[in-house]
Amino acid sequence: MTMDHPTYADFHVHTNYSPCGRKEATLEAMIARAREKGLAALGFADHVTPEVIPGCGFYDGQQPDVLRRQRAELDLLALPDDLEILKGVEADYTLAGVGCLNAEVLGLVDHVICAASHFHLPAAPRPSEDTPRARAELMVRMAREMLVVPGVTVWAHPFDCSAMRPLAPIMDEIDVETQAELIDLANAREIAVEINGGPGQDLAYREATAAFFGLAREMGARFTVTADAHHPDDFERLDLALDWAREMGIRAKDLLTANEIRRRFARQRPSFHAT
Repeated sequence: MTMDHPTYADFHVHTNYSPCGRKEATLEAMIARAREKGLAALGFADHVTPEVIPGCGFYDGQQPDVLRRQRAELDLLALPDDLEILKGVEADYTLAGVGCLNAEVLGLVDHVICAASHFHLPAAPRPSEDTPRARAELMVRMAREMLVVPGVTVWAHPFDCSAMRPLAPIMDEIDVETQAELIDLANAREIAVEINGGPGQDLAYREATAAFFGLAREMGARFTVTADAHHPDDFERLDLALDWAREMGIRAKDLLTANEIRRRFARQRPSFHAT
């Protein structure tokens, strides 16, 4: 795909509104870097949970007011006409479960990236035992439960977690039928599968997940590609992720545009109130 293509976009961008965001990752700096790279769209996705999570200081102070302050700052900026900007959130099913989203959060965003593998954070669920099979069972359970949460539009960094290494033996315990079940669920719920250039820097992650992403492509999944930037310089990882996607046979038609993200989210959001 060319850099002027509408799928040359990144919908998983952190700023200094996230605890893990670097101080240099201001809204202005991230927007400026995205424009320099020629992105068609940029989606902010800072870490927010509706409520404080006991035992996990990472989310202390990361409640919906963060989104309000971010939106207020964006409203004061002279935003470019040549870059579509989505105001999103990275929700955390791993730590917050079904409480990772509520009507308040959904009313403040244009899209939702949701993680189901943040096992490195304090208070996260732990496998029943320290074996690849137990780790695989936990990862699958978290993903399966996350994929039915109303409002989610993107499955963030599937199966990635620094606390779940090495990954290859874990993925070997997740049979093709189970992987297909998760992909079917994502497709049915209109949830895109994310190809993330953060963990994608690691050859071991790329090799361990290659069969899963290949199966997702064969099953007609839609994808997003991201640098998972926490600093302006991190946007360089987007091209790495795009190259990796191409190597797996994923083409521009398989990637979501900003307009498709918005439409999918609009269809998802009413279902939240029906649950």
